[in-house]
Amino acid sequence: MHLFYSTSVNGNAILLDKDESRHLAKVLRLNIGDEVISIDGKGTKYFCEVALNHDKKSLLTIRSKEVQKKDFGIELGVAPTKNLNRWEWFLEKATELGIDAIHPIQSYHSERKILKRDRQERILVAAMKQSYKSKLPHLSDLTPLKEIINSEFEGQKFVAHCYDDIPKQNLKACFTTKKKALILIGPEGDFSRQEVEQAISKGFEPINLGKSRLRTETAAIIACHSIHLLNE
Repeated sequence: MHLFYSTSVNGNAILLDKDESRHLAKVLRLNIGDEVISIDGKGTKYFCEVALNHDKKSLLTIRSKEVQKKDFGIELGVAPTKNLNRWEWFLEKATELGIDAIHPIQSYHSERKILKRDRQERILVAAMKQSYKSKLPHLSDLTPLKEIINSEFEGQKFVAHCYDDIPKQNLKACFTTKKKALILIGPEGDFSRQEVEQAISKGFEPINLGKSRLRTETAAIIACHSIHLLNE
């Protein structure tokens, strides 16, 4: 069944924006009465039928709905990679896995200091639709690591690092299921020693994600996937 994204939900009606309307009317050529699904990015999936198929303003009528429920949460603070393609790959795959929030962070060894928010949001929406998810991950602006470390978070907090002389545990050994988790993943040069120590002093548990030395985007995806597996 064809899937659309809209935040314009009013009563039992959903209004599609220009791009989604054009896709419905001109690309898919759907007719009035055809059954479709719409998601609002907030966790609800609506089963609808087409009420108006106009290429600039289409309208759907809601027949039933389904609320996505999850008893845990996963947020990642990740230093964007110098290679933009690798960062965008991470955004796509993390959304497909069902991440709740992505916080691009700027740390001492960060290689990328500029991100285009509009492009990132388009990638998240496309990945949400492609994977039939109904919740759009929250995307923060590029934020200094210090702000993330000092911010309030109700759940478990972890910082991944590669320093051999700073004690750490494997994520699965210290994670408690059915809770929210915030995991910090550093840039290719890792967090600085001072940054790791600052995070630990603010309640972040030091972890590793296995024996292999991983690229930033690979480590972030493994962290996200591991939390989901541990909660199954």
